[in-house]
Amino acid sequence: MVKDESLFEVWLEFGKVPKRRLSPELRAVLRAVFSFLEECGRDYASQRMAAHFLLHSELGLKRAQVARLVGFTRPTVSRHSKLSSREVVGEIQHRLSGRPYGKLLPRYAGPIAEFLVTHPQGTRADVLDFIERTFEVRVSTVALHNFLKKYGLDRATRAAAAAPPADPPPADERALIEVRAAPAAPPAVPADDFFLPTRSTPAPFC
Repeated sequence: MVKDESLFEVWLEFGKVPKRRLSPELRAVLRAVFSFLEECGRDYASQRMAAHFLLHSELGLKRAQVARLVGFTRPTVSRHSKLSSREVVGEIQHRLSGRPYGKLLPRYAGPIAEFLVTHPQGTRADVLDFIERTFEVRVSTVALHNFLKKYGLDRATRAAAAAPPADPPPADERALIEVRAAPAAPPAVPADDFFLPTRSTPAPFC
């Protein structure tokens, strides 16, 4: 119990919940939420349920405090605060069934490109995990493929960009190319005495 109480105090400090605002009622509720997370684990479903409870219990907690207590980011908690209980359960079911529900935004291209540069041997699954950790969204492999291809981050485009330039042709081949590419010289005009003289009579002698 002493160990749990010390962990609870650390949890409150991490959430930046000031002790002067900890009334006996609020402390009891937060102690119950802490015990819930410790007992059920810090999985996604438990975090979502705890966050939804804290956001709608009129405890006077700010969204940033709730985010730190349950392990989400501030923008994610702001989005969660607009959802009903039924919608929260639906998102949890989508998450557990592995169905993607997120969307890749253009501003994700820079961080994803940096990840690909720093992890050249990373697989598509590694990229999906990075997106989920960084932006807290899940997307399908097809959506990821189309996104990478759109911004020139797919493996084929990156390999073509990293390939060294082609070697120039040998000297004899270059000479042949230059000869073939040179404009053809105009035909030579023969001298005037090359042709037979024009006949002076209009008709042959008879």
